Amino acid sequence: MAHVNKQIRKRLVSISLGILLLTTSIFLLIKTGINSEQLQSALFFGISPILFYMLGIIFGLERIVFGVTGSEKLFRLLAGDGELYYTALLGVFFIFIISGVLILAYTPLIAGIIEKVLELINGLSFFALSATLFMRS
Repeated sequence: MAHVNKQIRKRLVSISLGILLLTTSIFLLIKTGINSEQLQSALFFGISPILFYMLGIIFGLERIVFGVTGSEKLFRLLAGDGELYYTALLGVFFIFIISGVLILAYTPLIAGIIEKVLELINGLSFFALSATLFMRS
């Protein structure tokens, strides 16, 4: 019975984290807007967190799918599978940590208070997402 409660708790945490990451990433992506200049700056110089917002949308959806179905197939598709799975898992962990740090560092530059709060929530949800990587059984 304790194993069932742990699985349910893990799936509920994944669903709530996925919803949080998905909604904040979509809102911040819409609020900042995407134009070719910002996207080019994000791709070549890594200054803008737009790419991390897109990453938040993708992995937010993945967390929701995992929470609903309990299947890790989508994560293994995104992160890789095979002999180097745990190395890829560690790489994804560091990408999420870097995403959280960049978004939290970018927060003071945003003008509105609502955007600041959402940036903080989004950055912290990337940290929580990196922590859930080690919740896998």
